Amino acid sequence: MTFLPSNGGLHGYQFTFETYLDSSSRNIEAESDHSSSSRDIYDSVSLSESISKCEEEFGRTYHSYRAGSYHYPNDPTETERLDDQYEIAKEMMEGRNYFAPFSRKNPPRKVLDIGTGTGTWAIDMGDEFPEAEIIGTDLSAVQPDLVPPNVRFFVEDSSEEWIYPPNYFDYIHTRYTLGCWSDMQSQIIQRAFDHLKPGGWLECQELNVLPVCDDGSMTEDYKLLQWAQDMDAASRAADRQLVIGEDIKQWLEEVGFVDVQQMVLKLPVGGWAKEPRLKHLGMLWQRNLSGGLSGLSVGLLHRFGGKTVEQVEVDLVGVRNSMFDRNVHAYMKIYVVWGRKPDAVS
Repeated sequence: MTFLPSNGGLHGYQFTFETYLDSSSRNIEAESDHSSSSRDIYDSVSLSESISKCEEEFGRTYHSYRAGSYHYPNDPTETERLDDQYEIAKEMMEGRNYFAPFSRKNPPRKVLDIGTGTGTWAIDMGDEFPEAEIIGTDLSAVQPDLVPPNVRFFVEDSSEEWIYPPNYFDYIHTRYTLGCWSDMQSQIIQRAFDHLKPGGWLECQELNVLPVCDDGSMTEDYKLLQWAQDMDAASRAADRQLVIGEDIKQWLEEVGFVDVQQMVLKLPVGGWAKEPRLKHLGMLWQRNLSGGLSGLSVGLLHRFGGKTVEQVEVDLVGVRNSMFDRNVHAYMKIYVVWGRKPDAVS
């Protein structure tokens, strides 16, 4: 296994770690054998009993704050899946949580995690940078109570105007927020630019749910591909687009970020890859995604895809089966993009 250096400056991993990890130009070989004090400015909705209540539908629970704006559940089944997904993402990135040039010698002081989910990323960052102030925001109050003293969570809708002062944060982070925004560029990237200090960094780590294939083994009738296309169409009808990863780099540059860098990682679907690490990750992702298909699909495809709940569940049987076909060498892309607000911008 190639040794990966710890987080440091831009010099170094641009030509070593980044090149090793960025799989955008490499094919995955298939296995041949298939056998703090600033609390006052965060005057948002507190994690009270009322805001913690959930809407119930389809046998699942959903957020009640701004109900209906996010079409995926927040119950224990889903939060456990999200925690497992976090571990897959971290292993995919060789143990790293970020690629912006921070380190213990050069730590961020104020960090915002948008769409924090279960808060695991924010908690890990709080442990790594105990002097930093870490804030996580989400529509659902599903974060744990026991967290590092420098980590706080708030129920907020980040698609609305932000309450934070301009030029305040050193680092703003998103991960897998697909389906959250009607316009990520204006709602998140532009606001991040406005609220970062000059020299601060925005990093977006976003998954593209449309499976792709390098060797022609995936055909148009592949059920997982058809599911992803249906989900993409429904998300556009809902004005909550799922497929955004390939646009993020351009959006950062258009807003005004500089030193924008991008890595594209390949996450196999299933255990078809020859390399043991990718085989393991593919099997983890297969289990995670197949276990979450119902929760991810029912709300969106019923409300905006014209399908009954029963139709969705019947279709998902074929989708799950397709994910276990090792003759199809499908994978999904993860876009990791980070950029810096210029020093001269106030």
